Amino acid sequence: MTTKKYMMIPLLLLSVFFTACQNDTDETEDEASEETAEEPADETSEETAEEPADETSEETAEESEVQNIDEENSEPEAEEAEEKDESTAENNEIFNRVIDKSEDLESYEALIDLEGSVDGAPYTLNAEAAIKDGDPPDLLLKSNDEVRTVAKDGSTYIFTGDDWVETTESMNIESLFFVTYESTLNSLSELSGQLTKEETDDAYLFTYEGSNQSVYKAFQSLLGFEFGALDTSAIHSDLEVEVDKEDHLVEYIAYEASGEDEEGEYSMNGDVEFTSFNEVEDIELPSEIEEEN
Repeated sequence: MTTKKYMMIPLLLLSVFFTACQNDTDETEDEASEETAEEPADETSEETAEEPADETSEETAEESEVQNIDEENSEPEAEEAEEKDESTAENNEIFNRVIDKSEDLESYEALIDLEGSVDGAPYTLNAEAAIKDGDPPDLLLKSNDEVRTVAKDGSTYIFTGDDWVETTESMNIESLFFVTYESTLNSLSELSGQLTKEETDDAYLFTYEGSNQSVYKAFQSLLGFEFGALDTSAIHSDLEVEVDKEDHLVEYIAYEASGEDEEGEYSMNGDVEFTSFNEVEDIELPSEIEEEN
């Protein structure tokens, strides 16, 4: 029994020793696992936290910079649009007064000078028209200082160079003479948003310079001048309109158009002057017509 007892003691000691070693090993493994778990987690979380924060801040800064640039670019555009709207409103107000004033017109004279060239070939037209209100209006039209057309009391006569021919049934005043005061006001009213206004002591000056097709087409129709099959898509226009400040009457128009295509250069100058408002005397038929009738 004694031998067994003493044999049990070493066995117990060995058991305690192995248990202690096992506990130390477990604690070491636990500590190592805890450190391993803590360190990567902390490092990963820090890296994860730092990287998106840096990227997000950079993206936010870039977006803010882009937004600031957009705002800086949009401010001048907004100011320019606002100024243009104000200018158009002022122009419309003046032209509305001009149109209202035209309702009181009973007569006027119009002087037209046209000069044009297509690839060096010149074209000129000088015309004077006296118009007296009526239904239809009376008209006396001169070209190069010679009476060419007379319309009175609804009858229209054209001088052919040899005789007077009645054309009452086939022609009206609009087809005989394009540049009436009414047609001029219609064209200018449509273009009021394109015009720049200046002022002198006595007049409003409306100007335009550029290649807007609406400006060219308006005056092509008004002046009755065409460039045929030439390419006018990039035609350049210069326009000046003078309006009397006190009476709100259009007194003078100067228009120039020029361009070039494969066929060559082309140009046109047109000056129109309106005078003798409500001062035109009664229009009479030429004596030759009176004798025939």
